[in-house]
Formats: sequence, C-alpha cells, structure tokens
Amino acid sequence: MEWTTLAATFLGASIAMGSAVLVEVCKDRRETLGEWRRSKRELYGAYLATLAQVRSDLQLVVLDRSLPDTERLLAARQTFARCYELRYQLEVFAPRTVVEPALRYFRSVRKLRDATGTGMADGDEECTRIFPEIMDALTDVRTAMRLDMGTDMLATE
Repeated sequence: MEWTTLAATFLGASIAMGSAVLVEVCKDRRETLGEWRRSKRELYGAYLATLAQVRSDLQLVVLDRSLPDTERLLAARQTFARCYELRYQLEVFAPRTVVEPALRYFRSVRKLRDATGTGMADGDEECTRIFPEIMDALTDVRTAMRLDMGTDMLATE
C-alpha cells in the first residue's frame, strides 16, 4: 500500500469528521438559541400579562368605593403579591437593558398598589399622575423587550 493512498484516506476521513462535528455544533447552537428565545418570550409575556392584570384589578379596587380601608389595603396587597415571582425571574434571566425598564414598570404599578391601599379615588390628582407614569413605563419595557428579542428585525426579513 502506498503512503499517498493512506494519507488521502486519512485526509478525507478528517474532513468528513470535521464537517460532521461542525454541523452538529451549529445545529446545537441554533437549537439552544431557539430555546432561549422561547423561554424569554414566555417570561416576557407572563411578566407583561401579570402586571397588566394586576393593574386592571387595582383599578377595580380604586373604583369600588364600598370597600372599607382595611379591606382595600388587603385587596391591593393580595392583588400585587403575584408580581414578585416574575420580577425575580426577570432580574435573573433578562439582560440589564430589559431589567431596568421592567423594574421601573414594576415600581410604577407598586405605586398604584400603595395609592390604592391608602384610599386613592378615581379622578384624584394622584390618580391622574400615576396612570400616565405607568403607561410610559409599560411602553419603555415593551420596547426594551422587543429590542432584546429582535422582534422588529424578524418582521422585516
């Protein structure tokens, strides 16, 4: 057997093995990025949905003037309690560019909770100040999440 035949066989096997490994690495990376994107999409969606539902529930508490102050405070705190778990998950998994506006939104909804618990009424000066702040924070966090997910780039491709 000639050494050139052996060298050519070895070179061919090396190229085949290298390309197979490269294909598997690329496939694994693509699958990992897909899973990461799905996880972030679920977390971001759950975060926004939960805070929107809490905001809506707090608005109902504000409108219900028949609630005594102690029940109003309790209802506001119970309504808001479910936000903490998602906040902590977001702080761990999201990049800082998303966490900062998300915390601003969280804190603005928490201000609504506190104002609701202290007896804020619909049409109060505080009420007209808090809701635009919440909506501005919501716009900022949605924009940050869309940038992080690359949602706008996907739509234009």
